[in-house]
Amino acid sequence: MSLKKAYLYLVSVISLVIWVIGAIMLLNMALKTWVFTKADKDFYYVGPCIAKYNSDGTTMPCSKEEEEKQRASAEENRAAQKQRDASQALAMILIAGPVWYGHWRMAKREV
Repeated sequence: MSLKKAYLYLVSVISLVIWVIGAIMLLNMALKTWVFTKADKDFYYVGPCIAKYNSDGTTMPCSKEEEEKQRASAEENRAAQKQRDASQALAMILIAGPVWYGHWRMAKREV
């Protein structure tokens, strides 16, 4: 086997693995979104409101408004993380697929 052919097969295998990982990530997100809707609810725990301190060192309890603001911020962060994960998975699929296909075809043409 020539060095060029070994390189083509190696790049093909690596890009195929990246494509599979991206597909798994996308499938996982789809299942969590539409089938198992409670699957990631516990993962994004919104803890108690972060208390503020007075100048004398005592803590001030959080108001309902502050608690709601923190809960909304946590929910927004969760949605943003899902979008980042989706864009990463799609990028992996859209880049690795053609790279695999091109290198695989070149490797098969090499004799």
